Order: sequence, then C-alpha cells, then structure tokens
Amino acid sequence: MKSIRSFLLRRLLGGTALVLVAAGIAVSLLVARSLEAQFDRNLDDRVQAFASILFQEGDRLELEFSEELMPEYARAQAPDYFEVGLDRGPTFERSDSLGEGSLAVPVELGGELGAEPTWWSAPLPDGRDGRYVGRVVEIHHVYPEEGPDRPIPARIRVVVARGREELVAAERGVLAWSALVCLVLIGGIAFLSWTAVHRGLEPAQRLARAVDALDVQHLPASLGLGEMPSELRPVAEKTDALLRRVDGALRRERRTTADIAHELRTPISEVVTASEVALRDGGDVEGLRRSLATVRAVAWRMGRSVATLLELARLEMGVDRPARESVDLAQILRESLRSAAATGPDRAARVLNLVAEAETVLGDPEILRIIVSNLVSNALAYAPPGTPVECRLERERGGWSLAVANDAADLSEEDLASLAEPFWRKDRSRSDRDRSGLGLALSRALAVKCGMELRFELEGGRFAATLHGPRDRAGGAGRETGLADVSSKSLR
Repeated sequence: MKSIRSFLLRRLLGGTALVLVAAGIAVSLLVARSLEAQFDRNLDDRVQAFASILFQEGDRLELEFSEELMPEYARAQAPDYFEVGLDRGPTFERSDSLGEGSLAVPVELGGELGAEPTWWSAPLPDGRDGRYVGRVVEIHHVYPEEGPDRPIPARIRVVVARGREELVAAERGVLAWSALVCLVLIGGIAFLSWTAVHRGLEPAQRLARAVDALDVQHLPASLGLGEMPSELRPVAEKTDALLRRVDGALRRERRTTADIAHELRTPISEVVTASEVALRDGGDVEGLRRSLATVRAVAWRMGRSVATLLELARLEMGVDRPARESVDLAQILRESLRSAAATGPDRAARVLNLVAEAETVLGDPEILRIIVSNLVSNALAYAPPGTPVECRLERERGGWSLAVANDAADLSEEDLASLAEPFWRKDRSRSDRDRSGLGLALSRALAVKCGMELRFELEGGRFAATLHGPRDRAGGAGRETGLADVSSKSLR
C-alpha cells in the first residue's frame, strides 16, 4: 500500500460505485417491470373497450367501431391492430391496419369467462416488435333484453396488439436517467470522500511536516501538535518520547566527545612535553628514565580509558553474552579491597567489611569483579580521610544486594542521576589525572547486561552504591571481619 489516501479513495469509490450501480440496475428493472405492467394493463383496457361496444340482436353480432374515436388502428405509420371473432370461431371484424390479414394467435384463448387475459410478445404484421393481449368476453348488450326470445349471449374472442417501441423508449429513458443519477451521485460522493479523506489525513500530514522540520541540532521536547486523533495520538506520543531519547543521546554524545577531547588533550600534552625534555637532555640518563616513565604512565591511562570505552560500546552492541555460574562474591570483594589499598596511600579510610566468608552468588565472575572493583575504588577514592567505607551483603526474598557506602558531603540528590554518565565528575575532581569518569558508567552497563541493577542513594550525607542481583541457590550469613586502614586512588 503506497498511499493511504489512494487506498481509502479506491475502496470508498469502488464500494460506492458498486452499490450505486447495483441500486441503479435494481431500480431500472423495477421501473421497467412497472412500465411493462402498465403497458399490459393498457392493452387489457382496450379489450374491455371493445367488449363495451359489442351488441347482439338475435343471432346478429355488431361492433360499433369508429376510426374517429380510435385512430391508432387506421394510421399509416406504426398502427395498432385488433381482431374480433367468435370463441373458437371465425373472425367477423378486424382493424383496417390488418387489411385482409389476421393476427397470429399462438395460444388458445378459451377458458372460463372472467379469466385473466393472456399476454404474449411476437412480431407485428408490419415486422415491428409487438405486444399482444387476448381475452374471451361475453356480450353485455343483448336484445331483446328480456323474455323468451332473449338469445344466449355470445362468447367473443378479442385480440389487441400494438408496437413496443414506446415501451422500449421509456425503459431506455429510465435506464439513461438511472445512469445519469448514478454518475452524479458517484461524482458527488467522490468529492465528499476526497474532502473527508483529505481532512482525515491532515493530522498525519501535520505530523509529517513537524517531523520534516526538525533540526537535529535543536530538538524540541515535543512536536507541539496539540490535539490529535485517537489513532495518531500514540504515534505522536511515541515520537515525542523518541525525540526526548534522541536529544538525550545527542547531548550525551556531544558531552562525551567533549570529555574525550578534554581527557586526551592533557595526556597528549604530557607525552609531548616529556618527549621534548628527553630530546633536549639526551645526555641525562636519569632524566630520560623519568621522561620514559611519564610517557608510559600517560599511555597506560589513555589505554585504560580507551579500553573502558570499547567495553561500553561492546555492551551497547550486545557482542558478549555474560556467563551464569556460582561466584564467591566475598573473595572478589577482598581482592578488590587489597587492590585498592595497593594503588597508593594518598587517602586513608576505614573499611568495614560485613560480608561473610564464602558468600556465593550466581553471575559472571569477570563482570562481578569489574563492578565490585569500581564500587570499592570509587568509595575509597571519595571517602573523606578517617571516615568508614562499609561493605554489606544482604539476602532478600527476590535476590541479593551488595551495598558499598561512604560519606559524600559534596554530593547532592541532583548528582545521583548523572553518576553513571560517562566522564561525569564533580568540578573538584577535574584536576585528578587518574580519574576518567567511566567506572560507574561501565558498572551500570555491565549490571544491566547481566540482569542486575545498580542503584545510587544519598541519605544524611552518606552515599551508597547498591548492586541488586537475582535470586540464587547459594546462601550464607554476613559477619564483620574487621577494620582496616586502606588508601585508594582508582577509577570512578
């Protein structure tokens, strides 16, 4: 279906034309039958007229026919015909148009008096298509009217015939008028249908114009179409929702592009500077070592950011499928805490690990390792010195949840919605060269891919990142393993 308008118009006009043509044919047939019935009644009236002018006196029969009163039987062009005779006997009167001939009567007209007349169609003596009627009547005018000498009324056969050209012309006229009326009605309905379809599709055209006028650089929150028909309202609403999603995606893309440029600009400058220093002080071996170490550290940071971005892209494209097996979550948490402590002693925090030994859950071990490592390193990196970082695993009826909480006085409720966006960081962390702003974004994407959920909550200045997993067969009780001073400096 290339066009809804043409589809609707073809169906409407085609259906209407069929109905009108059928109605026109039916009306024409009804009118034609009515005309034929009227034509036959007219012929029978003529028979009755002849019966009224028949007289009988004794054995003598007389027909008082007058050409002045009935000229149609004597005219030279297209005359009518009649003949009168005894029932099953000879003809004693005929019209001048017959001359010496007679009318062909292919049927027997006998029967009871008062029976219905007999009609038939046959060619007239002059070759025209004709209609005949025949009937046996009894003479009403009998003389003497009373007494023993009153004769028995004779039974007379009367046959009248006339041409059908007037009937055919009338039927053709009815058919022509029916066709004309049908054409006029079809034309009027076509105009009304086109107008109705055009107005009915106007909201769709308005929607198309609004979509065509969109500027990808300045997408509106909605198309602003106002009231729409119920059939198009879901389309308009879905389009508005799509616009908001596309606008959000474009904003994130522009922000990500700007952040990538910002993130790579400084490391590239550091590499260039270190290279220039090495080239200038080629004789200083120790200086060369420092320059190479700087270049290696910067390259490692850039490689880590690129690897994280590639992992996010792979998740969005659905390239990898996560495994589902029993994982020792307590062991992963301990390894993540040791790794975070080994990254550097810049910031001391107290760790409260409330996850018991051998706490197992179902999931992908590598993905859980990345998520837990990011949550732990993020908490240790941003917890104020001397404040506790609490790790707690809780079993719930619908699954399990691992919460990593730390003090975060600088965060606000508005920041929670942006924590999982790539490269988002508070302004004060922009100066931290080891922070890429990708850790939480990667963690949430990994959690969604594995059927888990990563939530962020802020209550009383304390931030909690909680990983919710599905129900599993493993179980265990949590316990406090101790306190430790650790320092961390890791991805967020």
